[in-house]
Amino acid sequence: MAGKRNSRNWDAPQRHADHRRPITRRDFVSQGFLSGSAFALGGGVLSLFSNPRDAYATLSGDLRPLLLPDRCDIATEGAGKIPFICFDLAGGANIAGSNVLVGREGGQLDFLSTAGYQKLGLPGDMVPGLNDSTTGLPYANTDFGLAFHADSAFKRGMERSMSPGRGANLNGAIIPARSDNDTGNN
Repeated sequence: MAGKRNSRNWDAPQRHADHRRPITRRDFVSQGFLSGSAFALGGGVLSLFSNPRDAYATLSGDLRPLLLPDRCDIATEGAGKIPFICFDLAGGANIAGSNVLVGREGGQLDFLSTAGYQKLGLPGDMVPGLNDSTTGLPYANTDFGLAFHADSAFKRGMERSMSPGRGANLNGAIIPARSDNDTGNN
């Protein structure tokens, strides 16, 4: 028989109404925080006992041509590994919206409403889907395999540091995450 689902707000503290505020390690253990963290971290700790050279995934079809020696030599010089760079920037960089575009279910180019982009820090007259009144170019730029805002400081930095035409060889993804401003809920 299913119990009643807890409909607590996401921002509410993880406490029980009849318990006092946890202060010591024992208080946290009594509320289940230790077992919860063990559940979350257990897989990572147990992976220390596995063989890191064993990978049980297959390469997607669009990456298979990279294994050919005349393309990239990824099989010989890169030991079969695919290079990537991940910028986490958890803690304050305004990536989503004003630098890298986010959209709805249809992807980056399935644009949000003007109000949605305003919540991400874009003025209403600079939202993707519109054109810049001075240049006539759209505010959505896909030169780097990832949709950037035309006025993105990240995009400007990449353009300054790369030779022309290199952007066509790039690809990327953005994963927006929920965050609060300087609270204990981050």
